[in-house]
Amino acid sequence: MIAPAAPQRATMALVADRLLARQISTQLAETNRANLRRLSVDVRGGEVTLRGLVSSFYEKQIAIQTCRLMSGIDCLIDAVEVTSAN
Repeated sequence: MIAPAAPQRATMALVADRLLARQISTQLAETNRANLRRLSVDVRGGEVTLRGLVSSFYEKQIAIQTCRLMSGIDCLIDAVEVTSAN
């Protein structure tokens, strides 16, 4: 079997990253927590970065745990911030 050319591998990796980001966003949306639907999900080469604001540490943990249950994630960077309602 012949290995794909470098541009083709890069395209395949980009497609895989976009698919993973979409899957994570879908899983976060299915938690029925509005704050988790608004989180930004960035995937590059299997490295996932979650960014955004949530109203409790519990919501932050749900977001992180949702990602941990998914396959294809090599590294998870937690940039989610908990804001107080005060």
